[in-house]
Amino acid sequence: MNKNLEKAVFDIEKVDALMYAIESSFLDIEVMPEEREKADRAAFAFYALWDSIKIVASDIDRLEGDEKVVDAIYAVNDVSRSK
Repeated sequence: MNKNLEKAVFDIEKVDALMYAIESSFLDIEVMPEEREKADRAAFAFYALWDSIKIVASDIDRLEGDEKVVDAIYAVNDVSRSK
């Protein structure tokens, strides 16, 4: 696998783990009623960001699949040239 793609896969997994940890640690806290709207907005922003991260992760997964196809094509071409 391409080193840059490998790094991107690893980095997106780290960010996803951080998002899960933040969700587990901070989004279930009790807030004062007058702070409820602010807390809700923070939660909505958090989930909007996490949705964007998941979209990027999906794009990287597709790119990883595309790379496998390209690698297979190169391998076939290399075999054909060596004959």
